[in-house]
Amino acid sequence: APDLSHLKGETGTGKTTVLSLIANVLKGHSPSEYEKFYEESNEAGGSQKGSQTNNAKLYEFSSTNGIRVRILDTPGLADTRGIRLDEQHKESIAREIQSKITAINAVIILANGTVPRLGVATDYTLSTLSSMFPTSLANNISFLFTNVSSPLNWNFEVESLPDVLRNNPVYLLDNPVAMQEKYVKEKQKGKAEGKVNKSLIRSLKKTVEEGHKKALGELVKIFDWIDTLSAQPTRGILTLYNQSQTIEMKIANALATMDQMTERKQVLQTIERESDGTKLTMEQYKQFQSTLRQKVYKRIDTTYHNTLCLELKCYNNCHEHCDLDFSLDPERLRGCVAFGGSERMQECIKCKHRYENHRHYHARWELTEDVQTTIDEEAKKKYEDAADKNERQKRRMKQLKNTIEDLDKALANATSEVGELVDEYAKLSLSGSFAGQVKKSVALLDSHLETMRGNGTDAETIKSVEKSLKLMEGKLKLVENA
Repeated sequence: APDLSHLKGETGTGKTTVLSLIANVLKGHSPSEYEKFYEESNEAGGSQKGSQTNNAKLYEFSSTNGIRVRILDTPGLADTRGIRLDEQHKESIAREIQSKITAINAVIILANGTVPRLGVATDYTLSTLSSMFPTSLANNISFLFTNVSSPLNWNFEVESLPDVLRNNPVYLLDNPVAMQEKYVKEKQKGKAEGKVNKSLIRSLKKTVEEGHKKALGELVKIFDWIDTLSAQPTRGILTLYNQSQTIEMKIANALATMDQMTERKQVLQTIERESDGTKLTMEQYKQFQSTLRQKVYKRIDTTYHNTLCLELKCYNNCHEHCDLDFSLDPERLRGCVAFGGSERMQECIKCKHRYENHRHYHARWELTEDVQTTIDEEAKKKYEDAADKNERQKRRMKQLKNTIEDLDKALANATSEVGELVDEYAKLSLSGSFAGQVKKSVALLDSHLETMRGNGTDAETIKSVEKSLKLMEGKLKLVENA
């Protein structure tokens, strides 16, 4: 197929309706002949605040003159049901591209043209999209602002767009497919009530027909622009996606190490505060060889994949040697033995956490023993005489510090790895920054949280979002310091 467009944007901007418009125009349909060309089973329905498209799906249409056009319709981003859904949407997009698309001619980003500036959700969406696209696609991206009947009604300030996309082509559309649907409903309503307002119906019909002509002209501009472009291979998109997943895994490892180190420091601080009045038992130090064993969880690579939990402080190997095919999609893990092998179960049998927080990894958690041993003749003499209890406390504190030092080195190595990966990612990505995207995620979660606190959202949901925000803030701090 000669043309391949990629429809992306924030949730609720009408990507799927635009898809229907393009298909109808290619078929030469007038408004009265409009059809639905999208797969309804892939549409979620419900509130416009949540993405109406469940998964990325490739559509192929043929025009009346035999030209084939392929369009990838994608789920909207900034879904109010949670950023974790955006991760699933991105995985869906990557999967569809990997299996069906080798090159892309154009990416069309849809945005609401009635708002003057970027809202938090739109800002997050554009930042996310910029981070998903390689620099090779910079000239193949355009914006389509919806709900704009005339340039006079277009309120958006282009200056608020990301610098890297500010000079890209802009198109305006008031979708006649949506108009036609409203026109038909109004007409049917009048007939049902037995009082058809013919003047109103004629006016609405004329508005739809004029909207169709305007939309046709705008689509001609878009396709003329696409004709000037060179197709770009999709491997750059897939490379960025895979690298982002690697970064996320490294960040998770670093945060787990950081959490363990914090716990050890708290223990050390307690001993330091109590050192003057604490009496260590003789049993603990009855041997001249003083040994302190600290249990530390480490993630060990394996040749097979296992089902692990992503929750902080959860070190369960929920299902080792998982017999399901490797997948990063938590929905596919519901068939795992960890969930009883039944998609009806929501929580892991082993760790009791929800399935959304589980992933496949080629690794397993192992509780290893960090041993600090001191063999000292002078220390032996002190033990035998039980002369100095405080000295034993100091030895214990020293051993704790050694463990903390080991964890600190591990954290430094993990942070360095994240830094190298993030720098490499930034060079390939249009956004030029991985940290910038994490910062937008923090802002979006903060905005969602503020809205929830003001609209009576239940305490459990608010607590869950607060937890996600805290985790994202920790991730941001780590990436910024990497």
